[in-house]
Amino acid sequence: MDKKQNNAKEVFKQAFDRYYSGVYRFCLSRLPNDSASAEDCTQEAFVVLYKKYCDGEKIENTYAFLLQTARYYILKQLRQLEKQQGVVNINEVIHIPSQSEDIDDRLTFEQYSREISAALSDREAETFKFRYIDELTADAIADIQNRNVAAVYTELSRIRQKLRKIFPRDYFSS
Repeated sequence: MDKKQNNAKEVFKQAFDRYYSGVYRFCLSRLPNDSASAEDCTQEAFVVLYKKYCDGEKIENTYAFLLQTARYYILKQLRQLEKQQGVVNINEVIHIPSQSEDIDDRLTFEQYSREISAALSDREAETFKFRYIDELTADAIADIQNRNVAAVYTELSRIRQKLRKIFPRDYFSS
């Protein structure tokens, strides 16, 4: 092993000993019900740090770098969870039955659309249409509505929450 790698390992070990618990607590605060994912995000942040050190890069504020890197992996993890748990697809919407299990009582698409429209504001209904009917991305919706992409993501999340209150959770595919 050359001197550069030995130095990188030593600096990394010091950073690991000093910052690991703080970075882990940060990850766990963002992923409170998933300690395994918090551990994964923490480890990924330290892997990135180690690679930076091996490449000879100097990190001025190691703790801030680790937190920012961990934040990236947390967001990535949350996006994966969102995909698994709660994205409402228009094809799922069409087939959601009413409270009754009787086939004759199932909602028609028009009835379902009216219930959605009644539950959402005009802008939310427009956002819902753009995302789930027109199948536009959040970036495209933000451009059309002249809004921030983060605001569109937040609104889509709130729309899904409202719809889950109207329609029982087991009618959405997991």
